Amino acid sequence: MNIKHRSAAGLGVTALLAAAVLPLAAGTASANPSDQPCDVADLVVSVTKDPYSSAGQEAFVLHYEAAGPTTNCKLQGVPTGVTFTKGSGHGEGDGSGITVVPDNPGSDPAPVNVRPGKAAESRILMSSQEPESFLPDVVNLNLPVEGGHTTTVGWPDGQSLRGSQVEVTDVSPA
Repeated sequence: MNIKHRSAAGLGVTALLAAAVLPLAAGTASANPSDQPCDVADLVVSVTKDPYSSAGQEAFVLHYEAAGPTTNCKLQGVPTGVTFTKGSGHGEGDGSGITVVPDNPGSDPAPVNVRPGKAAESRILMSSQEPESFLPDVVNLNLPVEGGHTTTVGWPDGQSLRGSQVEVTDVSPA
């Protein structure tokens, strides 16, 4: 009887250990980091005003969300070719002329995997002390991947840019 009791107790401990380890293994397996760079078709890109900007700064968040249930791709670095324009963003003379620079030049950012429920983001930063300088309709940018494709994203209504220069941050998990 004592032997059966120990066997049952041993099985109970084994079951508890298996139950504790399985979620960890499942979590690791479900991450499936991708080596495939994101393309415009893989993402839904949008911009919103950041209500939690640091003192002295104004910020807008570029959101990168999976476009479909099987999306699994990576972003890395900073969006490039960022311009702010009026209208559709493709007319000559519609541009703001605002200089866009990386927030952290020379950084070595880690890749960010984008999947359903696992979005990424970058920020556009400017000084809140600068005067309003341009009211864009859209922002054009190259996705933050090597050779990233260009996309045009609607700018939040009535939100002006400030000054003559803005900074763009590396992509990070949302």
